[in-house]
Amino acid sequence: MRSWEWRALPAKKRPDAVEALVAWTDVKHRSAVVFTSDPADIAAYVDAIGADDVHLVTV
Repeated sequence: MRSWEWRALPAKKRPDAVEALVAWTDVKHRSAVVFTSDPADIAAYVDAIGADDVHLVTV
C-alpha cells in the first residue's frame, strides 16, 4: 500500500487532525505503544492506515 492510499474510516468516526497525526506518527515509529483515554478513535486511524504493530493502552 502506498502512503497516500488510505482506507476509509468507519462511518461513525469524524475526521480529527490531532488523532490522525498521532496515528501517523505511531505508524512511522514501528512497534509504537500509545497511551490514550480513547483507544477506539486512535485504533480507527491506525486500522485505516493499515498498521499492525501499534499497541494501544487505555489510561
